[in-house]
Amino acid sequence: MTYIEKYIKSKGGILSGDLARYIQKKQGITNEAARKRVQRLSSPIHKIAGLFSDKKVFVYHSDNFQNLDYFTDLVESFKTDGKRCYSIINAIKYHQGLVPIDELANYSISPVNSIKGHMKFSSVIELLKKHNLIRETNTGEFGLHISVSEKLSPNVRHIKGVQISKRLVIQQFEIWSKNIGLVSFKKGKNNNIVGGFQFAFTAPTYIDGLVGYNNKIKKPGFLVTDILIGNITDENTVSFFLRKIAAIKASNPSLKLFPVLIVDGISSEGLNQLKSKGVLVASIKELFGKDYSELLKSLINTVTNAGAILKTEPEKYLQMMEKLTKLIDGKTNNLRGDLFELAVGFYFSKYSQSLDIGKRVPVTDSNRTREIDVLARNENEICIVECKGYNYPVDIEYIEIYLSEKIKEIRGWLAITHSDKRHRFEIWSTGGYTKEALVLLKQTKDKVRKFDFDYLDQNDIKERANKLNSEKFKEILRDYYLKEIT
Repeated sequence: MTYIEKYIKSKGGILSGDLARYIQKKQGITNEAARKRVQRLSSPIHKIAGLFSDKKVFVYHSDNFQNLDYFTDLVESFKTDGKRCYSIINAIKYHQGLVPIDELANYSISPVNSIKGHMKFSSVIELLKKHNLIRETNTGEFGLHISVSEKLSPNVRHIKGVQISKRLVIQQFEIWSKNIGLVSFKKGKNNNIVGGFQFAFTAPTYIDGLVGYNNKIKKPGFLVTDILIGNITDENTVSFFLRKIAAIKASNPSLKLFPVLIVDGISSEGLNQLKSKGVLVASIKELFGKDYSELLKSLINTVTNAGAILKTEPEKYLQMMEKLTKLIDGKTNNLRGDLFELAVGFYFSKYSQSLDIGKRVPVTDSNRTREIDVLARNENEICIVECKGYNYPVDIEYIEIYLSEKIKEIRGWLAITHSDKRHRFEIWSTGGYTKEALVLLKQTKDKVRKFDFDYLDQNDIKERANKLNSEKFKEILRDYYLKEIT
């Protein structure tokens, strides 16, 4: 093994420019000669090209491929010489390992549309996938996410709580911006493109100073907004937003922007950096009040630790839902499906010895997992509940997959982990079922013998709720899911 190979192996990886300088200093040769030596390196030395500035490559020893040092040095190399990749990796790490695919472009400094001199976001993603730096992950209810290949163990429940809170804040911000006349009515869009780049929320604005003219035709400016909550937000985290704004101004100087970054907390360095560039930093606490900020923290904590809270401190769930009704002014339709599993979990907390919400279980002979909305255990029975808290009926296609795939795979896990208990499956749907779905559900209920099965519509759910003798719980069901309940 040469001294160069030993040096590279002692590291997780190194940029070609830094390696050339090391060789130059070690051998006392010219930089040009050192760079040529780097170019001639071959297996077990490998290189990653096309992701760094000035045609630099990342050089690593095959023994270090995808170990912790490899990822650490690669991310540091992106930070200094691969900003477009770093913004994506940093966004995934900020969100604790998972970001919904339709949101990831919000945190990228690469345009979604073609802009001269910039690599498109989709091209960057394909390069990162090609080198196994990111991968798509199916997380069940939240669909496909982009996951970093670094050895992270994302807390899916916490990530779900943050995602719900982000959607809620964006919805409230849209209402606020309309109420003060900042943006046009019914013109706001989520995960939308302005100036070639994607933002969490955008809306045209006709505020004086933001309006332009094209051949005497009035041209609106745009409110462009991104959101960072649930983690430490500093000057490193917010740099993507400033780079996006700068890129739009450089490529489209006539487009007037009103940039806003929503945060639940930020370092003084990050705050000063944003303000110096004319970005409005919208603190959730300052914008919507302390009670609202505390409510979001409670929401994230409740979703993250739902099973334990519902079993040991169920009143906390009721109190949170009551505050949601008061502080959000009833505009919580987007929360309907996301939080229905908590309502169902509250019911089962009264009848079970232990409770899990959103538990992911391994699928036999597969690297996949299945999510269980509500898992309630008793001495002799374990109940698996599928929760659909929407105002439309569940269709036959969904039920076919639920019965033939999901139940089958979960039963495989139960056979290994709970073979001593009777297994019961239920599906709760506040919107009911289509006629075709009902036929299949009834047939299944009548013929299965190896496990118990039932399906509940709105009337069945009302009957279950009435048996609990909890007025607060019935209020929650009435306000969020059921038109009326006695």
